Amino acid sequence: MGLRDYESVLKAAADPTRVRILKILEGGEMCVCQVIAILSLGQSTVSKHLFLLRAAGLIKDRRDRKWVHYSLDRGGDSPYAARMLRNLRGWLNDDPVVAKDRERAAMARAIGPMAICERKMTLPGRRRKTGKR
Repeated sequence: MGLRDYESVLKAAADPTRVRILKILEGGEMCVCQVIAILSLGQSTVSKHLFLLRAAGLIKDRRDRKWVHYSLDRGGDSPYAARMLRNLRGWLNDDPVVAKDRERAAMARAIGPMAICERKMTLPGRRRKTGKR
C-alpha cells in the first residue's frame, strides 16, 4: 500500500456523487439499477462512479445472472479504504441530500431490482431526467 492507493481512495471519496453512493450502500447491498433510480442519473454516469469506487477498493460487486450487486468492501485489501469507510459511517448523517437518498434507498429495496428495471430505472413519484428542455 503506497501513495497511489492513498490517492485513489481520497480522490474517489472526494466526489459528492460517489459519497452519496457509499452512504446508500451503508444500508446494504444494492443492484446497479437501484442505485441509478435513487440518484436519478444516467446509467453511464453511475457506472463510471461505481468503477472508480471499486478501483479504489471502497466497494465490491457480485454478479447474479443479469444483475450486478454492489456493497461496501469492508474487508478489502486497502487500509485506506477501510479507514475511509469507517470514518464516513459517522459523517453526513444529518445532511438533507443523504437523508433523501436513504428514503429513496428504502423504497428501492422494498420494490426490488426487477421492478425498478421494468420501470426503466425510476422510482414511483419521480420522473427520469432526460436533459431535454
